[in-house]
Amino acid sequence: MRRLWPLLLLALPVLGQGIPLTTTAREALLEALTGPAGAYQSYAFYARVLAVHGPVEPYRHFLEGERAKANRLMALLAAYGVSFPSKNPYLGGTAVPRELDATARLALRLEVKSLYLEKRLARLLAGYHDLKTSFARFKIADHAQAGLLRQAVAVGGRLPLADLAARALGLGPACVYAFGPGLCP
Repeated sequence: MRRLWPLLLLALPVLGQGIPLTTTAREALLEALTGPAGAYQSYAFYARVLAVHGPVEPYRHFLEGERAKANRLMALLAAYGVSFPSKNPYLGGTAVPRELDATARLALRLEVKSLYLEKRLARLLAGYHDLKTSFARFKIADHAQAGLLRQAVAVGGRLPLADLAARALGLGPACVYAFGPGLCP
């Protein structure tokens, strides 16, 4: 038995995937999708930015990243047998400033709220390996988005696609949650 103990320790993260969600974990996962600063709200915000300002970077690719994040959260919820609203309740109800620099500042505040939400929820989901991995990737993606938004605020609200492409190179599997699949290596 003494020889098997290290192998059991290695298997623990995998065993966590079969654990049913606690009520707290279920609510945390739902909040990541549907709550304020969750994936649905972020997606609706970037969709509205594009409706007001056109296909401006970095928002065009951020929209694709939020779509990927929402899709991942929906897949996780479905895998755990948790029902969720498939329709985004925030679409059409998000206000966006007419000035692009003000839009960039608002987007930065939203990303900071998302980072705070994900950090808080990640603690509640730490016992689930697949959720922990996804939230770690979401955090990396949101840090990248926040950094790019700080740049955008400094230069009037928009960025060249080359800046996004350069940042995408170092994100690894988190890239899709920042920019969607089209920009990721």
